[in-house]
Amino acid sequence: MASSVSEIADVVLKRRNILEYICEYQPDKRTVVENLPESRPTVDRAIRELEDHDLVERTDGVCKPTYTGIIACELCEDFQDSFKMLTETGAELASLPLDAELDTSVFLDGDVFHPPDYAPYETIEPMDEEIRGGEELVAVSEVLIPHINTILEQGMIDDVDVTLLVNDEVLDVLLENQPDSIIPHIESGDAVYRGIDVSRYSLFLIDGEVLYTGIYSQTNHLSSVIRNTNSQAIQWAKDHISGLREGATLLTV
Repeated sequence: MASSVSEIADVVLKRRNILEYICEYQPDKRTVVENLPESRPTVDRAIRELEDHDLVERTDGVCKPTYTGIIACELCEDFQDSFKMLTETGAELASLPLDAELDTSVFLDGDVFHPPDYAPYETIEPMDEEIRGGEELVAVSEVLIPHINTILEQGMIDDVDVTLLVNDEVLDVLLENQPDSIIPHIESGDAVYRGIDVSRYSLFLIDGEVLYTGIYSQTNHLSSVIRNTNSQAIQWAKDHISGLREGATLLTV
C-alpha cells in the first residue's frame, strides 16, 4: 500500500541525515554506521523505514536512493532552508499584520540582509548595485528609504524604465523635499502611483528577475531584506504589483 503524505514527511524528517548520506554516497550499511553518529540498531531501523516508504533500496548490500528518495531529500533541504530564513526574520514577521499577504515563495532559496538598526538608513550594497545595473525597476514601498532615491536616479537615464508605487505619505515627502527627483518622472510619463496599501513591507523588482523584499519593524525601521530569484517569488511579485496598481492612482501631468 502506498505511503501517505504525512507518513513520508515524518520518516524523511526523522531520518533526514541518513537519507542525505545515502543520496550523496550510495554506501553499504557498514559505511553508514562508520560515518554517522547513529548506532547500528538505529541505522538498521532507519534504512528499513526508508525502504518501507520506497525512498531507499538495497542492491547487493549497497543502499541507493530511489528517485522519490532524491526528491524527498531535496524538498527537505528546501524546507530547512526556508525555516532557517524564518528564524532570521522571525521578529519582523511576527509583528506583521495577518493581512500582510507575503507569499511563502519569498522564503525559498533567498538571502537575508540586515541593515543597521539606526537612522539614517543606509543602502544595502548588493541591492544598490543591482538597482544601478537594472533596466526595468519597480519599487513598492510605504516607507522612504535610500533605495527609492537610487531608483529615481536610475530612472533619469533614458533607457531605464521605472515604476514607483508609494503611499500618500511617501509621495508627499518626495514632492515637498525632493521635487527635482520625483516631478521629472511624473512629467516624463514614468509610471508613478500613489495611494497603495501594503503592510510594513517593500518590494523591489529588478529586470523582472531579482526580487528584494524589505520587512519593517513596528517602528517602520527596515529590519530585514530578503533577496530572491526563484520563479515562484518573481511571479507572485509581478501579480501582486499588478493588483496594487489597480487600486492605486496613476499620476499624470
